[in-house]
Amino acid sequence: RDALVAVWDEVGYPTNFESVDLNCLLVMEAKSLENMALALGLTDEAAAWREDHRRRAKQIEETFWDEANGFYYNVERTNHTFSFRKPNDLKRDEIIGFLPLWAGVAAPERAARLVQKLKNGAEFGRPFGLPSLSAKDPYYNPKGYWNGPVWVEWNFLVVRGLLDYGYRAEARNLTTRVAAGMTQVLRETHTLWEFYGPDEPWGGYHHAYVWAGIINRMLLDTQP
Repeated sequence: RDALVAVWDEVGYPTNFESVDLNCLLVMEAKSLENMALALGLTDEAAAWREDHRRRAKQIEETFWDEANGFYYNVERTNHTFSFRKPNDLKRDEIIGFLPLWAGVAAPERAARLVQKLKNGAEFGRPFGLPSLSAKDPYYNPKGYWNGPVWVEWNFLVVRGLLDYGYRAEARNLTTRVAAGMTQVLRETHTLWEFYGPDEPWGGYHHAYVWAGIINRMLLDTQP
């Protein structure tokens, strides 16, 4: 993410925090490297990468989960709390909180709570997809940047996580909503956009973004 991020803009610069999204990415990198090493017959290297992602997954669960809200948040880097300038000011419900599903690190009972939040229409269950920030957040702007719009490639990551945890109906429903908004915009503008509106069919800011084509993979993966 690079602009109009709620925590970065209203709480503090990102180097002050340990981040959920970066650590989930590192888990997936280590899993990929483990599989590559296994394919090459490098069993010792594979074991090292396996230990790496398992250790980090445990740390994600211990560090970023908030039981009260049932969500994952960034933490202050030195004391690993959800407070930076004010108590609990890091508890902003951003799309990064769903990435432990994609990384496969969320315990099943925690995954179930994430799905509840994902389906809540007042927060993330918007008509045309999963916004990058909860609609309940005061910084929410459905035509902003990382503070509201639907980024299709990140919705893809969440769909993959839902499928991996067995939430096939929820994955299909999310994909269908994203596709509905994109289809209407495509009919009107004849192009793919950088991101889309969660509350009405709308595309912005830049056009001809090939990454939005990943909706085709989402549709294939969630077929009945």
